[in-house]
Amino acid sequence: MLLVPAVPLMAACAAAIKGEGLLDDDARGPVLFREERISRGRVIELLKFRTLTAAALAELGPGPTHIKGLEREGRLTRVGRFLQRWYLDELPQLWNIVRGDMFLVGTRPYPIELYDEEMAKGITRKRDMPAGLVGPVQSRKGDDVDTVALDAAYWHAFQTCSAWDLFVLDLRIIFRSGKVQLRHEGL
Repeated sequence: MLLVPAVPLMAACAAAIKGEGLLDDDARGPVLFREERISRGRVIELLKFRTLTAAALAELGPGPTHIKGLEREGRLTRVGRFLQRWYLDELPQLWNIVRGDMFLVGTRPYPIELYDEEMAKGITRKRDMPAGLVGPVQSRKGDDVDTVALDAAYWHAFQTCSAWDLFVLDLRIIFRSGKVQLRHEGL
């Protein structure tokens, strides 16, 4: 249901990305950034609006992307900075939800190499639980928290809570995530 009202906003974001590329050579590139991640133990293609400059994209090469480092270095386009500030770069993940790759609420889909590290340690939460667009970590951005502990606590709730209690927890996470986004925390 969220995809339908989001379509005009997504179209505006895509037009802004392409428009900036017409004015600035270093802002040229695809509208969407695609990255392989893990959800429920399978590889998915996570979609985001591209926020990185063409030079930053050229440095990625094959294999794990680790775009967070480049984003923290400020290797963003002007439109990319705006999209990231308002968390609009995540909107294409609504399509991941429609495709069944993710849920609205859950732990974030893991990069493959981090998934493999956890599996080697016998930690199976990323294999057994669907990923989400928002989750406990996103709802606490800006706070000084242990992200692994937050994911683990949500995994425990996912396994042990009744459907109603998990629904209430998910509503709290959605509400808190909305507040984080409006305050531009955790960027």
